[in-house]
Order: sequence, then structure tokens, then C-alpha cells
Amino acid sequence: MARWKKSSSRNTPRRWPIPPKRRARARWAVLGVDIIVTYAIWPRAWQREADWLRFRAEGGYTREVISHFLFFTERILGPTRLIHARPDYPADPALCETHILARFESADGSPVSILGAVGGAQPDRQELTVKGSLQSHRISEFHRHAVSDGGPFIATRPDPDDPRAEALGRQLDELEKCLRGEPHLLATPAEALSVQERVEGMLSGIG
Repeated sequence: MARWKKSSSRNTPRRWPIPPKRRARARWAVLGVDIIVTYAIWPRAWQREADWLRFRAEGGYTREVISHFLFFTERILGPTRLIHARPDYPADPALCETHILARFESADGSPVSILGAVGGAQPDRQELTVKGSLQSHRISEFHRHAVSDGGPFIATRPDPDDPRAEALGRQLDELEKCLRGEPHLLATPAEALSVQERVEGMLSGIG
């Protein structure tokens, strides 16, 4: 995450570091971000103990899952602005969203498109794609990183033996840095508030 850098100029595209042999030919520019989250059921079977996840007041996959991808998106693009959002809810007003469509824009107009849905026989799908002029990057299931230069996405590393344990270990490492007063990658209070405001805006609907 630390490799993503924001431009110092509002109108200059953000850049991803490119190997020297390619840098001489062109510069890689971010063109936008796509976020797709779909589930057969929500909450998922392993989340049933957390009953609050199914209620509109505090639960839902937009708060629980899409929020993480929005945080990552704003680390890449900088602050975003909600342009349009349409959530769908079941007949019971106490229950959380089943579908959501939303669009954000960064300060320079880079689009962020979001699709979320629950229902149907399908595996879980949780992915963020950063679209670039020369190469695109995809994060899926929170730990798989793949790249594409126009062809199929190709994984950059094998899956870890225990993705959850590896992720928790890295979070604890960053927390330790934070407690020591060292640079770290944890969300700042301002970043967390920004994501919360955008999530609640999506769930309220706009446009």
C-alpha cells in the first residue's frame, strides 16, 4: 500500500513505480477504480453469530466489506466525492441492503464504480481493480494480488497457507509501529471518518 503515491498536482495523474526499462517508454497513470462485492447470502454462514450484521441500523456488507475497499481507494486517489448511490432494501425495514450501485469521483475526476449484490447460487466475490493506462492491478478476497496488461489477470504470488493469520500478523506489526510512534500503514482518524461518511452517504442514496 505504501507504494501507491498521490500526485502533488491536482491535475496530474497518480503514478505507479515502473521498472526503468518501461519508464523510458511511458508512464503508468491511474484511470479509475472498480469495486465488486457479491454474496449468495448475507451474513455469510460463518458470520451468523454476529446477528447485528443483517440489520440496517449497523450491519450490511457496505459497512462491513466495501468500507475497506473505499479506504484503499482513497489511499490511491485521495479524497473522493459521492456522485450517485442507489441502495435496495428488503420489505422488512429493519434489514440491511441487498443491492447497491454507486459512483464516486476523485478531485481530478477519476471514477470509482461500485456494485454490490446478495442472492443467487454463487461463490463470494470481493474485488477491487485499479485500472491503469498500461497495467491494471486487482485485489481479490483481501489477499490475492493480480496484474493485467490487457490479457487475463495473473497472480503475483501463491496464496498463503493461512491468509487470515498472515493478515492479522501484518496488522499487529503495523499496530506495534503505531504504538512506538513510528511510521505505519494503519488508517488515520481523518481517513476513517472519510470512509464512514461516504459509506453512510451510499446507504442513504443520492442522485
